[in-house]
Amino acid sequence: MKLINSLVLSIAVSVLAGCSNDDTYTADVSAINLVNSEIDVYWQFDKERDEMSLSNGNGMLFGDKSAEKLLIQDNTDGDVFSFYAVKGNSKETAIESTRFRFSKHGDYVVYSYGRLDNDSAQAAQLDAVKIYDGEIATSKYRVIVVHTYVADMGKVDVYMGDQKLVEDLEYGEATEFVDLSIDLNELIVVKAGQGANTATPIAKIRLSPQAGDIHLAYITTTSENEGNIKSFNVTPAK
Repeated sequence: MKLINSLVLSIAVSVLAGCSNDDTYTADVSAINLVNSEIDVYWQFDKERDEMSLSNGNGMLFGDKSAEKLLIQDNTDGDVFSFYAVKGNSKETAIESTRFRFSKHGDYVVYSYGRLDNDSAQAAQLDAVKIYDGEIATSKYRVIVVHTYVADMGKVDVYMGDQKLVEDLEYGEATEFVDLSIDLNELIVVKAGQGANTATPIAKIRLSPQAGDIHLAYITTTSENEGNIKSFNVTPAK
């Protein structure tokens, strides 16, 4: 099950009825690029007749994250927000339009992953996650981990220290958001069935959370990122 199904349509980005205003639908959205080329992500609105770059028309390299933008739609588009990506800061389409239902105001991340030069299961695509910003207990932080390694890697197990967050995670899927003590911060990814102490983990990195932080961590394949994990602090601004 893809992340848009397991998160957008269930726990993390559930399809919630209605909106806060009968006339407008809003979302705070940022973009992350995890494909192997420079791209720019555009929001399309007014039945896709208008559009706006989430990075102000500047191409994003691997690992770049745009600033958050407040997106406002009226009943023309309702709660369905559409995005597509272009190559660099050109207008050549890199990833076709993808629609997400953001039916309650919140903070969302739209991210690209895969490869632009590949037509297989690893072809570049867009997905989205809603940042769960409910109350976090004192001395804890919140984290979610997304598997965007390679499609043929197979299932992986994800640990934080010796605590298993999830097993048999497939390409394109994610853990649930989990709250952890800030001293439990060594993220370890292994092939399914291996333990956290294996001598050959797929990836291992120590996060640097502060109490109350929310982190979004991606398992990646790009050598530009040490340890094959790219992590972002996505704590919403108060």
